[in-house]
Amino acid sequence: MGPRESTSGSDHRPMTRSNEDQIAQALNRVLETVVGQAHAAATTTLRDDPNRRLSRCIERLQAEASEGAALVAECAPHGRAMVTQAQHKLAALDALQVLAQAAHPSH
Repeated sequence: MGPRESTSGSDHRPMTRSNEDQIAQALNRVLETVVGQAHAAATTTLRDDPNRRLSRCIERLQAEASEGAALVAECAPHGRAMVTQAQHKLAALDALQVLAQAAHPSH
């Protein structure tokens, strides 16, 4: 059995600080992969609070999608690509937000 496997189907031990730190690191790593370097760099001050960082990245991507929509309205060729890319990232962040809330239900 590997280090992450449990012998019981419902192991409800209290989270330790180490577990919380590992979860925060994992959330940050996935977030940085999804949003890209620019959004990740703009939110590095929130690394200790992945839920707030997720929310801030969602806000930034919503603004990016709106900007893309405005470009589409002006018939700019790259507007549609901006909207599509932002929508894909937002969908991934929504899923990540569900995981973050499950990991930290009291936040």
